[in-house]
Amino acid sequence: MKPDPLLSNDSQEDKLNFPDDEGKVKKAYSQNKGLPNIASPHLQKLINETGGPSGPIGLQFIANKDLEDKELGFITNDPLIEEEHQVVPGLVYKYSGTKDGKIKGRALFTLTFKCASYCRFCTRGRIVGTDKPSLTTLEINNVIKYIKSHPEINEIILSGGDPLASPPPILRYALQELSKIKTLDIVRIGSRLPVHNPYAVTDQTIESIKQIKDPYIMVHINHPAELTDKTIEVLDRFRHECMATVMSQSVFLAGVNDDFDTLYELFNKLAKIRVRPYYLFRCDPVPWAKHFTIPFEKEIEIVSKLKSVLSGTAATFKYIVDVPEGFGKLEVPINNWKWDPKAPYRDFKGQTHASPAL
Repeated sequence: MKPDPLLSNDSQEDKLNFPDDEGKVKKAYSQNKGLPNIASPHLQKLINETGGPSGPIGLQFIANKDLEDKELGFITNDPLIEEEHQVVPGLVYKYSGTKDGKIKGRALFTLTFKCASYCRFCTRGRIVGTDKPSLTTLEINNVIKYIKSHPEINEIILSGGDPLASPPPILRYALQELSKIKTLDIVRIGSRLPVHNPYAVTDQTIESIKQIKDPYIMVHINHPAELTDKTIEVLDRFRHECMATVMSQSVFLAGVNDDFDTLYELFNKLAKIRVRPYYLFRCDPVPWAKHFTIPFEKEIEIVSKLKSVLSGTAATFKYIVDVPEGFGKLEVPINNWKWDPKAPYRDFKGQTHASPAL
């Protein structure tokens, strides 16, 4: 393979150090050999402090072969149909706008399939953590070219994998090129690196992000124990040095945060450090993560109680189901609302469908 011109010969691989306890990458047990069973030293310490493998942090990162294999072959491994909506390698354009620009579009830019550690419930477990590298310079250029040729796209969500875990030259170049596109109003960066390994967020990372004017940084946080002093320090740097709006995304997970007290503490802590709770997702129905799924009615009960007692600064999150088959995000109403499996719903295109099986 021809070396990428952005990377020197000794930096073709991601230089972040993600060893497991044997010093080797262990492949996980999901389809396509994704989701390596590894954790950074920061995360290993946090796991040990919160109950070990069966604690709320350990459950998120330590593979369980029996549970992860149980549903393989019975459920699609791409329930959101992202591959079908990939317009060029690295760009998923599902929420499309209109050519006249009256309705704006937003696209998902998957810069890398690497992470500092790997969540066992990852939606993209079919590809994240595989041998597929970060996008090449040529692939990034093709993504940029597509965005420029579709001026109705005014928002890009940078994702992966974890874009902040990309090789530094790749991250810097991608953000540099995005910053030049005049039709882009919003750039969102989705990351879990401040939780996985906050020490890997370097001055170089901050300088790369600063190329984007007023970025949004969406940090994935599921449990209050993840908000360590070092993680909070990184989030503060995003706000003060990058001038970023920092928001949180969380996922309902059995054994991790499937109770009122945990989420009440989490959202209050986020509000205290000026991180706005944004999304609380129902766990996506990927086969390797079915054991994390919580009864839908229980989720509604917890969210209803949270919304009724949290301060308005902490109750800003939306409770979301990402509907299978690519029909988009569905915000679930709460306050004693009951799920009616016979009631239709309307997707982001205004089309009506039978209710998803939840």
